[in-house]
Amino acid sequence: MAHKRTIFSISSTYRRRWLLSASLTSFMIMFCAARVCALQHTSLTPLFNPSRAKQCRHSSIRSVTTTLYGFSRQGGNRSKGQTQRPQRRSPQAQQPHPTQQVRRNSSKTSSNNKLEKPEIIFSNNHVLVVNKPAGWKSQPGDGGGQNNDNQSSSYVDPKCLLTYLQSQELGGGSQKNFLSPTHRLDQPCTGVLIFAKNGKAASRIQVAWAKRKVKKIYWVVVEGGDDGLDFLISRSKLVNGSGKNPTYQLSGMLKSTGGGKGGGGPRGNKGGGRGSVICKPLPPNQTSVNGDKSNGGFRVCHIVWEHLKTLTTSKQSTTAPRYLLSVSTDTGAKHQVRALLALAGGAPIAGDLRYGDNYSNRGGKVDAPLPDGSVALHARSVFLPTVSLGGMEFLLDKPFVGNLPGRWREFFGVREQDVKGLR
Repeated sequence: MAHKRTIFSISSTYRRRWLLSASLTSFMIMFCAARVCALQHTSLTPLFNPSRAKQCRHSSIRSVTTTLYGFSRQGGNRSKGQTQRPQRRSPQAQQPHPTQQVRRNSSKTSSNNKLEKPEIIFSNNHVLVVNKPAGWKSQPGDGGGQNNDNQSSSYVDPKCLLTYLQSQELGGGSQKNFLSPTHRLDQPCTGVLIFAKNGKAASRIQVAWAKRKVKKIYWVVVEGGDDGLDFLISRSKLVNGSGKNPTYQLSGMLKSTGGGKGGGGPRGNKGGGRGSVICKPLPPNQTSVNGDKSNGGFRVCHIVWEHLKTLTTSKQSTTAPRYLLSVSTDTGAKHQVRALLALAGGAPIAGDLRYGDNYSNRGGKVDAPLPDGSVALHARSVFLPTVSLGGMEFLLDKPFVGNLPGRWREFFGVREQDVKGLR
């Protein structure tokens, strides 16, 4: 009987020791697994799921063992004065995120295309005003090109000015990437472009555009015909002849065909049939038409133009001279300035192959593109007298002005300092 008590006492002792050891082992496994999960930013939920407890314990033990083994290797290497070799990552881990990869390719494409960086005219917490060089699209989707439906959602157009400015952190908001375009310019054109940095600025500028309270002036270089600007003058109505340079109004009816790029593109038929805008000239004394419903989708548009300077260079000695005009519009119709000057006035803008060869009668004609593929239309100034924004009281009497493109000196022999006295 005493022998049985001794055996039972020994068995109980070993049983208690075994239970204590198992409890300590389980506790250590849970503790180490929790530490590993915390380091790896994973959830502890699987540890309390009985169906996955065994799997998690094994993976945790392996993680702890690997970590301790790495620490021992690292300590040994340091003690011997050796540097730790970098770990080799898998090919999947070495591939960047699609957006990052596109951005890197975009910067490479921009450098290959040699797009000129935009000039910052003005920037505060309300607006960003830039002088857009030729070749930049004002916003995604401008200028035609590839079909966006076939492109991935992470595609970044390397020629999109809006995306470029956001990548340079020139916008508003906490991320400095809030930019809302308030108007646009065709891809081959240049000049002042305004982006809003917050919702209030965007709303107030858009209201000013809707109420036609924004005055936008373009400077264009047009091709003169054999009789200079006489044909354009004959198709225009004299508005003010008292000043040094008389001002004229040119009118026409425009209808968008809904296709085509904003740049050169295929040449159209007479009257702009294959262009992105069809134009029907109006007589000089007719500024409106009766019955809007009978216009067949055409829109009556006007431009007011003024002759600033006659441009002649030695390279143009055998060709007709070109003329620098100041043009203002009453609406923001698509290609309004380009189509009216070429199709209604017979004075196409230099480099504008889309509308420049459409007029087969009198007037000028565009026979070849400019060396950089641009169109000589420059948004010289934008005036926002009715827009009220904090710290921008100067908007009441001062417009935003963009300097002439530097390459106009090479193309037309005109520089910014040559036109300082002109309006």
